Amino acid sequence: MELNDAPGAVARSEAASNAYENIAQVFLRTRFDDAHAEAAALAALSASGVRLPLAGLALAVKACFDVAGWVTDAASNVLSDQPPAQQDAPLVASLRAAGATVVAHTNMTEFAFGALGVNSFRGTPRTPLDPQGERVAGGSTSGGAVAVAAGLADIALGSDTSGSVRIPAAFCGLAGYKPSKGILSAQGCIPLSTTFDVPGFIARDVDTLLRVVDAVGPFARKLRPVRQQDPSLEGLRFAIPKGFAVGHCDRVVRGAFARALELLTAQGASIVETEFTDLRAPSRIALESGIIVADAYTWHADWLRTRADRYDPLVGPRISKGEGVAAHRYLSGLAALEDRRRVFADEVSGYDALLTPTVPVVPPKLDDLRDSAEYLRVNALVFSLTELANRIDLPSVSLPLERQQSLPVGLLLTGRPADDPHLLLLARRLEAALS
Repeated sequence: MELNDAPGAVARSEAASNAYENIAQVFLRTRFDDAHAEAAALAALSASGVRLPLAGLALAVKACFDVAGWVTDAASNVLSDQPPAQQDAPLVASLRAAGATVVAHTNMTEFAFGALGVNSFRGTPRTPLDPQGERVAGGSTSGGAVAVAAGLADIALGSDTSGSVRIPAAFCGLAGYKPSKGILSAQGCIPLSTTFDVPGFIARDVDTLLRVVDAVGPFARKLRPVRQQDPSLEGLRFAIPKGFAVGHCDRVVRGAFARALELLTAQGASIVETEFTDLRAPSRIALESGIIVADAYTWHADWLRTRADRYDPLVGPRISKGEGVAAHRYLSGLAALEDRRRVFADEVSGYDALLTPTVPVVPPKLDDLRDSAEYLRVNALVFSLTELANRIDLPSVSLPLERQQSLPVGLLLTGRPADDPHLLLLARRLEAALS
């Protein structure tokens, strides 16, 4: 990928799209003619000395974000006949203003309600790292992750409610960033849970993530002066939470995680197995309080009354449960999560970040998820490590481990509250160490 080569980026994206066998499972709609014209204009600007920071990046946008002229359907038949968006979502507009070229709307779990990427109507993307094409790409930003991994795009804009950026990043051998809430605008995005949703990015490496955040994030000044920092890991302290990090992990994930820790320790990092106060409590609180389904039902109530039959059977019935969530239960849950956030902030303050695997298991085979009960069990397992960052509002980055293997594994860095710049720079150092 050449910096500022917008025409080349669009040409590569189109060629890869034309050659990709299961493109309909990845791209729901494309705009290559317009993208070529925009890329030519960016090249003319560059030739005149005006270089936009994201020129040369082909951008794939999750189908829950508004892109002017396209129906924002969140990969659902419920909204397929709605009018197209009149304008870009603010974050999409910011990315385009910085030089990124939108090439496609990407497939996803319907309405972002699922961590495996399964979509009964639009098709289920598979991780390009599986030579047999049997294993899911993860979700809900499934199409975006596959687009980056397969060379169909350079950057994918997604959303993350319980791990929906970081899980597919891990399953597709990529880097994924979930910011703290409020860092990036969520306007113009169909919500799953307004309490927990944040936009996020998937890219091949952390440098590309940093390039994007430099362009559209509010803390670029904190990143730029230290981008050329010492790559050594000396002086860094990481916590491995006892009873949480690997308790439910399969053999492949345990082995990859252990080898990563050995490598980081050999390069000077201090890694400490540490007792934290019940890191599974935020997950239980959110579930028992019904926060996600209540938030989702608030948005979907009218559609469920008139178009319930159009919903994916793995999605609609679960959202419907939000109708029965009592206000006191919901509000008590929010208060309890804020308490948990304060406790975690105190306990993690002596460390640079928490380290765990991103997902406890390797990507499952789609055929093993046909039974709805098994689907729900695996779905909950897959986001069991990532959801902590959403429930108590922490920045989080997934890095690829054993990128060339057909059974990909991710390393998850979860940071201190509101400490996004530090976490992103940590991720860059760890990525270099692991390579």
